[in-house]
Amino acid sequence: MRKITHIFAIFSVGFFAASNTAMAGEKPIGDPVEKNGMEIAAVYLQAITMEPAEPMSVRKDIHLEADIHAVKGNKNGFGEGEWIPYLEISYKMGKVGSDWSTHGSFMPMIAADGLHYGANVALDGPGEYTLDYEIIPPMRNGLYRHSDKETGVGKWWAPFHVEWTFKFLGAGKKGSY
Repeated sequence: MRKITHIFAIFSVGFFAASNTAMAGEKPIGDPVEKNGMEIAAVYLQAITMEPAEPMSVRKDIHLEADIHAVKGNKNGFGEGEWIPYLEISYKMGKVGSDWSTHGSFMPMIAADGLHYGANVALDGPGEYTLDYEIIPPMRNGLYRHSDKETGVGKWWAPFHVEWTFKFLGAGKKGSY
């Protein structure tokens, strides 16, 4: 009986965690990209409140995120699944069939589902959008690496871009699109 109760408890916790994440309303933008020992995923959800507060003079439609974690065999010293800190990430978005575009930089932040880079972004209504992330390695923001033969890790990669196309149907109300 004790074993069944233990299994039920584990299942319940796992189910609650999975459903709690799903309730956050994150929408994936394309498939994750694996490059330079990292998995880079783009997601969005309804614009969120952050601290410190950002100026609210402009309407924001979505909270755009870059979820970046190390893959197995990462040569820069990060373990599989670890969040990659100190990155400098900028984004560019355009609306297909229009001359509308926007750009900006991400900030590192933490939420209930973990660390990520993100920003609230205003869009040009429903439609198809292109998204480009430029990812600059941690050395630009002061993360030094050991480079000696005994304790060193691989050299940082050159800045690179990842791109997606996605359909935005509107922000809807919190938690549903």
